[in-house]
Amino acid sequence: MDYRRLQGDEAVDHILMVLREAGRPLTTREVQEETERRRVQCPDSTVVFLTRLRRRGIIQGKRSQERRGWVWWV
Repeated sequence: MDYRRLQGDEAVDHILMVLREAGRPLTTREVQEETERRRVQCPDSTVVFLTRLRRRGIIQGKRSQERRGWVWWV
């Protein structure tokens, strides 16, 4: 399978779209699965890219014990 690697604003917009369309917080794995389903790839590993977006204040994220990992939302 060929995946299209997203860069810059296109990658940010894609992650925002995935999180908004979900309508609920998603785990890192769920974000990864959704991007793979759409046949695209983040510039870095998914968790690194999501963490960078959180640090920039673009998305929200926190560790969830009940979901056993990080969850992300807009």
